[in-house]
Amino acid sequence: MILMAALAGSVYMLLPLFLAFTSPDFLIGRRGETLAVLLFTPCLALFAVMIPYHRSRHQTAPDVSWCGAGRWSVLCLPLGVAAGLWAALVLLREYANAVALAVMNAPGLLLGAWAWAMWWRNHYLQARLKEVSELYRHRDAITGLLNHYAVYEALEQEILEASRSKHPLSLIRLDLDRFALFNATHGHRAGDELLRQIGQSMKASLSPGAVVGRYDADEFLIVLPDTTRSQAMAIARRLRERIRQETLIHLENGQLIPVTASIGVAEFPGDAASAEELLSVAEGALLTARQNGSGVADSQSGWRTRYQIQANGAFSTLEAMVIAIDNKDHYTRRHSEEVSEYALWIAEELGLSEEQKHVLRLGGLLHDVGKIGIPDEVLMKPGLLTAEEYEAMKQHTVLGAVMLSALPGMEKIAPLARSHHERWDGNGYPDGLAGEEIPLLARILTVADAFSAMTTDRPYRKGMDRQSALAELQRQRGKQFDPVVVDAFVAAVYRRANRESLEQDSLPIAA
Repeated sequence: MILMAALAGSVYMLLPLFLAFTSPDFLIGRRGETLAVLLFTPCLALFAVMIPYHRSRHQTAPDVSWCGAGRWSVLCLPLGVAAGLWAALVLLREYANAVALAVMNAPGLLLGAWAWAMWWRNHYLQARLKEVSELYRHRDAITGLLNHYAVYEALEQEILEASRSKHPLSLIRLDLDRFALFNATHGHRAGDELLRQIGQSMKASLSPGAVVGRYDADEFLIVLPDTTRSQAMAIARRLRERIRQETLIHLENGQLIPVTASIGVAEFPGDAASAEELLSVAEGALLTARQNGSGVADSQSGWRTRYQIQANGAFSTLEAMVIAIDNKDHYTRRHSEEVSEYALWIAEELGLSEEQKHVLRLGGLLHDVGKIGIPDEVLMKPGLLTAEEYEAMKQHTVLGAVMLSALPGMEKIAPLARSHHERWDGNGYPDGLAGEEIPLLARILTVADAFSAMTTDRPYRKGMDRQSALAELQRQRGKQFDPVVVDAFVAAVYRRANRESLEQDSLPIAA
């Protein structure tokens, strides 16, 4: 009888093992269940056989008070709800025959083992499901890169970190050229394969610290922490060339066509103060790269191109104005050239952007353009002006702003013409602005304008030497002039003097 009980237990024990090794569906992704069966089944089967054997030999039973006295068979049935194990149904029955107890206990205990296995499997599957769901919540299914929302969140986080650390951050916005046409011609499967290749190429080209994501159907974002604009431009050019060389479209006739991309680059905080603004600036640079055919452009390139397009129509008008000023007052022309140069010195010292430098360059040349509307007897008067004449002269700031505002592309120049005679203490004209109410570029022109005026000979006085003019700027620091701008200009003057070993009178001043 004992042998029969052992044989019956062995049969029930071998059944799940047989399934474990013969069912591919069982093995794939269910290692936890397989392990549970392999570990629990032999033990439970042996337990099912040994209980009646022990009782028949010793006429005593182990403590089974948890299920009552006597011999019991146990049947465990798992109850599932959706994908998880909710409970197990346990059936108990008392038997007097030891062999019957062994035979009945074996399948019951095996089913209990299966219940444990099912719980383990469901636990494993739920963990995997959560892992996969989390992955695809942040990842693009085609390229494996971060998806639209994840890369935007990463950009916001990197901007916060850059703000705290005071380090630069650059953004690359890459768009595949003519991708929609490629999809329409070769199908979406080929398009997906192309995107996958592009994603692999980008990941292989960039450092581990770079954040890469698919932002749109054919557009990618690359966030580069601790990277300046010039460094990002170099990275963008290398990336574009790598894509062109490594990613080829195979046509039906056997021809290979390289894939090209247009790339826009923007820098934080120089170009924008938030993720949304940085994306917008990078998009503008991207459009510029596509329009001018260069393939890669930064935010400054985009601004210069837009400015040139707008200003080309007004170039002849500006040229006529400058010539008219020169013919009317030679001092104004030479003075404006000096102001433009000095303003650029200050801009370099303050680390201003190329766009701001470009505005200052033009602003310096055109800040006195309103003098074309001042009567000759006032403008050319060799002596000091009367109060009435001075009031008329002050109108050149307003006239200049009005003239420039009417020209395409001059919107950023007009405020400089209007505000370059405002004072830091609020006692300037025409609007009586004070402190940072005055545009920064206008405050720069104010210092450059004053230094040029002080060091230039006029019919009614001789110009100051450089040291005296610098001393006057410092005396008016915080009164007439922005202290930060004065300090920057003084530092720029001495730096150039030391670097170029110039004599005190070698600065560019009017003859």
